[in-house]
Parts: sequence; C-alpha cells; structure tokens
Amino acid sequence: MKPRLSLSMIVKDEEGSLPICLESAGRVVDEIIIVDTGSTDSTKAVANRFGARLIDYKWRDNFSEARNVSLENCSGDWILVLDADEELVTETQERIRGVIESSSADGIEMIIRSEMPESDVVGLDEIRLLRLFRNRKEFRYSLPIHEQIRPAIEKFRGKIIDSDLVILHHGYARKMVQGKENRGERNLKILRKALLKSPNDPYLNYQLGVALMSTGDRVNAYTELRKVLNMDYSRLPTAILDRLFMRLSQLAVEMNDNNSAVQFAERSLQYNPTNTISKYVLAVGYLSSNRVADGYKILLKIQADHDTNVRLGNQLEHLIKACREVLGSADLA
Repeated sequence: MKPRLSLSMIVKDEEGSLPICLESAGRVVDEIIIVDTGSTDSTKAVANRFGARLIDYKWRDNFSEARNVSLENCSGDWILVLDADEELVTETQERIRGVIESSSADGIEMIIRSEMPESDVVGLDEIRLLRLFRNRKEFRYSLPIHEQIRPAIEKFRGKIIDSDLVILHHGYARKMVQGKENRGERNLKILRKALLKSPNDPYLNYQLGVALMSTGDRVNAYTELRKVLNMDYSRLPTAILDRLFMRLSQLAVEMNDNNSAVQFAERSLQYNPTNTISKYVLAVGYLSSNRVADGYKILLKIQADHDTNVRLGNQLEHLIKACREVLGSADLA
C-alpha cells in the first residue's frame, strides 16, 4: 500500500495566508491536522473549507508543545509540517509523494526558500530544514521556539537525508506574525524565558542574537552572538554555523570592527562558499582594512556571477569604481 501523508500545522489568525498554504498542500496530503492557538478571525472557517481536522489549544509560549499536539493526532505514515505563511511549490507538489514512496529514510530535509524584506541584500534566502518525517511516537519537537524535530530522530538513530523539495516561505517579508504580534518582540519574550532554564544553549543564544537584530538592537545583538563563540557551538548544524558567522560579520562591519568582520566572513564561507552576503561583507572588510586589491577581486566575482537574487545594485558598481580609482590601471592588469 502507498504511504499516507498527514499535514501538521499550528495557526493563529492566519485567514490571509492559510488559503494559499492549504491550496498547495491539500492536493498531495491525505489529511490536514491543524492546532489553533486562539484565532479570532476566520482562520477556522478557512481550515474547515479545506476539510481540516481542527484542534483548539491554549497557547503557552511554547511552539514545540503545540506542534506535538498536532503530531499526536496525525494518522498518516509520513508527516509534512508547514506554517500558514508557507506553500509547496508546484514541482514539489508533483514529486513529494514519489519521494516518500521510494525513501528508506526516517526524516527528509527540505529547502525553505524565504522571501526577504526589501532592505535585505538578497531577495531570497535558502536553508534546509527537516519538515518531512515518518510518523513515530518517538519523533517529537523540542525547544519552545525555533523548535526542532531532528534531535529526536537522531536520538533514535533515524536516517536523515537531504532533498531538493522546496517550501516557499513568505513570512520574513513582513514584521507581524500569527496573532498580529511583532515577530522580534514575540521571539525575544519566548527566548529569554527559555534561556532562564538553559543559559548556555548555543542555539537559543544564537536565536536571541538574531531576534535582537530584527528589532534593530544591533549592539546587543553583536554582544549576544559573540557569546555563542564561548559555548559548544560546534554541534550546531552547518546551516546555522554559516548564518552565525555571516551575522557576526555584518554586525562587525557596522561596529567598525573590520578585522573581526573579515575573520567572521571567512568562517561563514568555509561552511557555505556560495553565501553572497558573506562574500560582500568580506570585500567591504578588506576595503576598510586597506586591502583594496583583495576586496576588488571579490566584488568583481559577485558582479560576474550575475546573481539576480542580489540587491546591491548601484552600491556594488560604486565600490568597484572606487577600487579602480584607488588601484590604477597598472594594478588592474
């Protein structure tokens, strides 16, 4: 028999986003299990229209608890986890059933492709997260925010593989999240509460720094992210290590800490050589440290890549022109 696939979600006041999500996933799943944490808009009506099974749950500032309630009510052989501001791209809709039917894995990482705010250097950001896994009672989420299922699967020696299945995420392009809360302020509240219990958890401390960045508190964000370096951060996933050093490099440039900016950008690129933001920060760090020729080479590489995802525009051209003026024709040969 072909494996059954359950869609697992938690929602609150998502009447605007939920139809797109359920339209994309409803075509491929056998059941939809939605935990509602207190919607006051028409979210429940939207869910009912798509045939979802709704479960009311009192919100306790803990995403893992809510997600696990949804998992406990899933009856499929496999579980797909989505947020209301996400959707399965068309190609993934066409292929996901075939992937689970032929896979011997227990968990499958998917590409989360996030639309970024206009102020960001890149238009899209990609990270791999484990969103598709077998329905086993041992596989449950941990951490109150930025919750993860991977530790549970690894604990029980489950096999985890990568895939090129894509989830499109719209949420980062807006500041408000479920329940019309400010994303940064909500995350700070939950993270600080969690850190009282686990003050030396590198992942939680990393996420605290990210949340501070999102609220504009760059100085404290830099301080918090640097604290992670004094913890056992090596056990963090490669994708998180890439972003840890990328964000440290960005903040170091803003703090005029150019030597650190270069070191952090180089570390980020060790984990992800294609990280355009880290390449750009590395170039700026070189220029600020009077290593103009080194910075110029990186800027030319960014320009030559013709990456339509990069939003540097005139800024990139201006820096390249400035480098040429400083170096002169002899050094450009």
